[in-house]
Amino acid sequence: MKRLFFVVANPASGSTRLEDILNDVIDFLNDKKYKYEVFLTSKKHNAWKTVEKNFDPSFTDLLIIGGDGTINEAINGLKYDVPVSIIPNGTGNDFVKNYPVGKSIYDYLKVLDKGAIHTIDLGLCNGRKFVNGVGIGFDGQIVADMLRKKSFLKGPTKYYYYVLRILASYKARRYKFVQDKSPYEKDLILLCVANGTTFGGSFKLTPDAEINDTILDVCEIGKISGLRRFLNIHRLKEGTHDRLPEVKLSRCKHLTVDENPHLEAHIDGEYFGHPPFEFGVLPNALRIRMLK
Repeated sequence: MKRLFFVVANPASGSTRLEDILNDVIDFLNDKKYKYEVFLTSKKHNAWKTVEKNFDPSFTDLLIIGGDGTINEAINGLKYDVPVSIIPNGTGNDFVKNYPVGKSIYDYLKVLDKGAIHTIDLGLCNGRKFVNGVGIGFDGQIVADMLRKKSFLKGPTKYYYYVLRILASYKARRYKFVQDKSPYEKDLILLCVANGTTFGGSFKLTPDAEINDTILDVCEIGKISGLRRFLNIHRLKEGTHDRLPEVKLSRCKHLTVDENPHLEAHIDGEYFGHPPFEFGVLPNALRIRMLK
């Protein structure tokens, strides 16, 4: 069967110029004699709208070029069961840390051409699919601050700046949630519900998560003093923060969080507002290409 690629790319994201990536992709597809159509996203037509409107059954493959937010939008707009390839070009590129995709454009093109197709799970929050996870509280506040406040910083440096900016001062908030029918009421700094392992480019909040185990991983971080936060931030990068008594890692199939206007949230790194939230898992919901 002849392959026809739907290429969706976000010009607003990226550590590498999109023009350079597209030149490599187009040269490669032409060399392989594959057919393709390229669609660029915009503020009015993000990847969700672009894929939903333009992807039809004639396309055999979806190629996403962008960060985790672009991936999230594209898979929410996708209504057909086709293999998905990803060329990461975002701020943190957290999702691709969950599976072997390589480290260079040459690896990504190799995966695009002959990558093994594996089926993975997707998370679901208030009806919206997610590939990596939803952060409520501290990390949601960081994304909200980055959205609302201007900064000349870019990429991971910008994210780390906002982390350090509120790390000591962010106060624990009251969470009411039900996890697999068990009710809880706790004061937490953060509640993360995840399909993947890593957030913010390098923080392994749910280090044992797997994208094909048909279950969601949960990280709770309770009250920790400002100084102890600084002294233990390295544990988040190492994925050893569960050694702290204030941290709990668990797993579930279903979770609901009660309404709370004081809690900010992100979904796959994009601002997602306030609870209430209802979480579930969609087993074997997406086919993606990986290195063999």
